Amino acid sequence: MTTTATTVTTVTVIKTTVTTATAKSSPIFRKSFSWAEEAISVLAANGIISGTSNTTFEPGKNITRVDFIILIVKVLGLKADVTSNFSDVSNKDYYYEAVGIAKQLGITTGVGGNNFDPKGTISRQDMMVLCARALELVDKLNATGSTEDLAKFSDHAKVADYATVSVAALGNAGIITGNGNGIDPLGKTTRAEAAVIIFRIFNLLQ
Repeated sequence: MTTTATTVTTVTVIKTTVTTATAKSSPIFRKSFSWAEEAISVLAANGIISGTSNTTFEPGKNITRVDFIILIVKVLGLKADVTSNFSDVSNKDYYYEAVGIAKQLGITTGVGGNNFDPKGTISRQDMMVLCARALELVDKLNATGSTEDLAKFSDHAKVADYATVSVAALGNAGIITGNGNGIDPLGKTTRAEAAVIIFRIFNLLQ
């Protein structure tokens, strides 16, 4: 694949003061999602993540592609001059800038046909690919990975070729730890899972 670069984009990672949060100031959680409570609480306190209403977070709900992109852009404080966007993203959409930044920086290339499918769900392996690209962009992913590194996961054979290096690198960096004995690469990413991954990235920046 040949890539032709015509412009140079400066990427700035904005470091913010960390605000802690307690369960009393957090969205309402189900006991089955207590493993994600700290992540959601801290990210919410720092203005990175928000609930689905003033009193709910819906941790078990699948996160949309656009909401995950927004999390990546926010946690890394990414900036770029948005000169174009996907055909299915309007400049009137609240996520226009975030998606445009991710496209401009090469974090996402969409789903084909210059479309992004903003309201669609995102598989766990695609979520990991986006994270790896973003972290590499800001020189925060020092670990590398290969097919052999995925052998510890029982369902490693399900990881697509295009995602192998990204998934392995995140595993080696401790950003992903799998789901039980597996990694569930084809499963849909829930809001709770997304929060935990973004929280680990957040901690990586401190």
